[in-house]
Amino acid sequence: MSEESTLKEECPPCPTGAAMWMTTFSDMATLLMALFAMLIAFTEMQKKESMMAMEGDGRLNRGVQNEIESNDMPSGRELNSATGNSDTNEGYDVVVEALSKEIEDGTVKVAIENERIVVRVDSPDSPSLDTSKVQQEQLEIYLKIAQAQDTINVDVKVEQESDGVIADSEVWEAMFSSQYREIREKLTGAIENNSAEVVREGDKIIIRLASEGSFKSGAAELRQGFEGLLTEVGAAIQDVDGLITIEGHTDNLPIGFSMRFKSNWDLSAARSGAVADYLIGQYSFGTGLMVSGLADTRPLTTNNTPEGRARNRRIEVVIDGAY
Repeated sequence: MSEESTLKEECPPCPTGAAMWMTTFSDMATLLMALFAMLIAFTEMQKKESMMAMEGDGRLNRGVQNEIESNDMPSGRELNSATGNSDTNEGYDVVVEALSKEIEDGTVKVAIENERIVVRVDSPDSPSLDTSKVQQEQLEIYLKIAQAQDTINVDVKVEQESDGVIADSEVWEAMFSSQYREIREKLTGAIENNSAEVVREGDKIIIRLASEGSFKSGAAELRQGFEGLLTEVGAAIQDVDGLITIEGHTDNLPIGFSMRFKSNWDLSAARSGAVADYLIGQYSFGTGLMVSGLADTRPLTTNNTPEGRARNRRIEVVIDGAY
């Protein structure tokens, strides 16, 4: 027997069918393909949903209505509130509430324009109307507007309905006049016993405090009785709008022997500073305080008499509403 025939006889016959590892490999490949197919399908679905959502938003932005129809007309209040930001809308509600009576009467209209609250006040031109009564009614309206303005963070523009003239000056006048009346009411006792005098000069409110009982001659230390009066003054002016200046005034007599003050300038400045220190220690002032020593440069009356010099020696608390 040849060598070739011997090798053929020794080689065992090959098994029929695929190998075992081929079956496992085929199953894994099939499962992987199915997994990738499902992932692609889910991706396409999400992409389609996203495109539909974007298209829907675009339709809304373009004004296409896809909500339930409503035949109700929006009110003027709803239209106005929709045109401003949250601060403007809140301020609008405050102003509308403050002027509810006038709005109902038709004498006032409130709107939001360019993120600002606009109040249009009707200005009757009929000569048959009582002018003084009309002015008083309008001042009351301006006062309400000014009070509402203090409580909101939005500018309020006021116009006369008849000619479109801006009436902001009337609002300021109403507010400042109200402050003047309130200060006088709070200091009624001091005014009646001649310890204080409250006057208005243009855009300034001046509180004059008498020199008697306030300081010792040639000194800047507050007397105890004067501190009580200053407490009343501080309570009356702590919430006012305007620049507050404490002014010290003296008569024209030169200072005698003093180790501290060389002139009436020094004395008047020290006295105004002492008053400011006391007020700041008792109250908080939003606009702050300024002090000024004016010596004898602004007398109220002659310095030729003891009475005149006593009147000229004073502390003045000046509220500048034009600041």
